[in-house]
Amino acid sequence: MGIEMGGTQMQCRAVVVDDDSIARKMMVFALQQEGFVCHSASDGEEALQLLEDRRYDLVVTDLIMPHKNGHALVVEMLGLSKRPFIAVHTSVVVPAITKDLVNRGVDDIVFKPTDYAAFAAKMKVLVEKRVNHHRLELSGKALESSDDLERKADPTLDANAGRTKEIVGIAGVNESTTSVPRLDKSSAVKSLQSTEIEFLPFSHFALEACRVACEEDSEAEDIAAAIEQEPALTAALLRLGNSSLYNRTASKILNLEDIIVRVGRRSIGELALALDACDALRVMGIPFLDVKLAWKRSLAARVAAKLLMSQRVGMSTRAGISLSSAMHLLGRMMLAKKFPEEMVALIELANQTGDALTELERQAFSESQSAMLARLLSTWNIPQDIIGPLEHLDSNYSELVSLNRVDRDNAELVKIAVLIGWLAVGKWEPWDLVEIPPSSVFRHHCSTSLREIVNRTRDGLAEALAGLGEKSSPQVRGTKEIAFNYRCAGGADIDFIREMLPSLGVVAGPSGRSDPTVTLVNGLDASPERINTLIQARERNECVLLTVPELQKSLTSGPAVVLFPCTFGRLAKSIQALNVQRSEARTH
Repeated sequence: MGIEMGGTQMQCRAVVVDDDSIARKMMVFALQQEGFVCHSASDGEEALQLLEDRRYDLVVTDLIMPHKNGHALVVEMLGLSKRPFIAVHTSVVVPAITKDLVNRGVDDIVFKPTDYAAFAAKMKVLVEKRVNHHRLELSGKALESSDDLERKADPTLDANAGRTKEIVGIAGVNESTTSVPRLDKSSAVKSLQSTEIEFLPFSHFALEACRVACEEDSEAEDIAAAIEQEPALTAALLRLGNSSLYNRTASKILNLEDIIVRVGRRSIGELALALDACDALRVMGIPFLDVKLAWKRSLAARVAAKLLMSQRVGMSTRAGISLSSAMHLLGRMMLAKKFPEEMVALIELANQTGDALTELERQAFSESQSAMLARLLSTWNIPQDIIGPLEHLDSNYSELVSLNRVDRDNAELVKIAVLIGWLAVGKWEPWDLVEIPPSSVFRHHCSTSLREIVNRTRDGLAEALAGLGEKSSPQVRGTKEIAFNYRCAGGADIDFIREMLPSLGVVAGPSGRSDPTVTLVNGLDASPERINTLIQARERNECVLLTVPELQKSLTSGPAVVLFPCTFGRLAKSIQALNVQRSEARTH
């Protein structure tokens, strides 16, 4: 953004005032993208100090802040002889306050949650008009004002000074040229470290049942007595114990103790807590998150975990697998309930930048949502071997290599179960991180084809939903189907991308050389030689390659590349962009 004055382009200054560090940094970032040089303050007193030191063209302020609130700050700014353009950015929706601010002379009011990019674009236009109008009112002499001289002398106003020291890059999950703000912990977020176990959305009876089941000397009758304190939990365990996952006989089991003996003592404790977690998800009311999707994913991941464990000898009673799979999104829902403003801001940031919500949560809260949940569970004396897989869920596969063999196996198994569950549900959020396991890791945990395990998980999910009186939804397809050639350079029986194609809106077309459409090549788990052979064979077509950074370095040709891991939204946009380019090329 620049204002022309005597042939010299100057940048406009802005101050963002908000005690919420995430909202403050997001606003600063959005304004910088429109060319503003930004400074920030956490309350009205800090803002006034900045205004005393130099002149600003725009002030964006919240209302509820410590020390000096936004309303008091606005009143003082309106009394300045050369006041800035004043915009109030608040979640306080009170008509009387809005009317008062407008009557006092506030230039604009916007209510949270905010489309930051649109708001910044509007500010650019309005502030430019105001500044230009002010310049026209000055003397017609072509003399630079003292303020102009100050701007030229101020090194922070260099044309390349689009970042203040407060705005630094977050390491993304994919290559990106967008610099996004680092999210510091606000005072509210710091309270997470001191959160009590009452924050856990579990019933006391489910937690107690899990604790009793994990005791070395507990008997089936002791566990049953703890579970039966909660009739709904008792009914759910009886229903699950008689499902095809646990009872393949024709006779129905009516006694809870018999279910405990069949399923296993520790496993029934995990299932009690897992079922309670799913119920907690089911009834959560969070308007800015798709809670029902999270609930279905939890059910599907639990089914996938059971199927995976049944394929390996000695794994059917492995601790923590079912529980961690069922609770893999519960931590996010808990954060959304306790810190709604922070989570809304993070979701908006994820939508703007294409980054994974998991990574932004880690930046904002200093731990991942799953690690936070594991930490809170440990305060209830839930054994470490049960919560261990949950603690490592958001680590990538290369990071898991440093764990001992048992912990690594458990964490890998939960990560794979979660991904299979998501594939079975078939609906994705744009900020979902898509991390594909290496074929060797998948084959270590699964002896069947990926297609078979996904279909069996989908069937198990339908059965679980039917038992709860819910209908299973058909797999969600992309809004607009795109016909692509599709080739997998790795093993066809472990092709995760093919299972995602319907959700991406991609129809896998023919693979003949004469076909003029774009070719999508899955090169995530293949040799460089195989990838190069496929790309060169498609020389008449446009080609987009899905691969990892290590393999990209070995390519001999230069197709369009999407690097993994990446978000679902970034992957979908890359494919859509290529389709648009192809359509435009055909019209010329």
